[in-house]
Amino acid sequence: MAPGPRAVSIGAAARQAAVDFYFNSLRFVPANVAWALGLLVVLFAAVQWAPAIVLVVLLAAPLAGIHRMAALLARGEAASIGDFVDGARRFGLPAIGVAAAIAVVALVLVTNLVTGFASGDPLGWFLGATALWGLVALAMFNVAIWPALVDPNHDEAPLRRRVQLAGLVLIGRPGRLFLVTASIVAILVASTVLLGAIVLVGISYSSILATRWVLPALDELEARFEAARAR
Repeated sequence: MAPGPRAVSIGAAARQAAVDFYFNSLRFVPANVAWALGLLVVLFAAVQWAPAIVLVVLLAAPLAGIHRMAALLARGEAASIGDFVDGARRFGLPAIGVAAAIAVVALVLVTNLVTGFASGDPLGWFLGATALWGLVALAMFNVAIWPALVDPNHDEAPLRRRVQLAGLVLIGRPGRLFLVTASIVAILVASTVLLGAIVLVGISYSSILATRWVLPALDELEARFEAARAR
């Protein structure tokens, strides 16, 4: 029997992500700058009128474009800045919908976290601890969903199926996905401290790293799931 798809290590994904970014920097840097400029516009609007912060979900569209370029490279195809534009346009609405749903769930969990730990009773602490773990799981799902959403190998799959695939990665590889998520958080925090890095590199490299790890893991888990169903 021929071996099925195999997941890659986090180290291998990080190295390949660095290679992808280096050889495609003329594509990823402008895309990263476009995303960063969008963030600045949203932050400026929020300073003027606080409710405008909800517009941050619109940044999911260029984020989908960045992940689309990363996914094409991960699937052995060439990527261009046109793929960034096409990805943002083609996956923009579902990406914004996913981002809005994640934001709503995060808001609920943060509210439960604060009220739970502030309550001063064991039941409240349990609620707060549950919300904390929920936020960790939500962050992990957030890493898995973007590569699954724009994966060229699932272009014909409905949004529901892509969400299920991201959930499959979360359930099937929770430990490794946690480490990938922690690595991405560390990269984004460091990039934010070094303002130039978040503008030029941080989002793009994090997107490539997530894609380089998530898609092989998704392939392996999906193959195992289909093999189990066929028995």
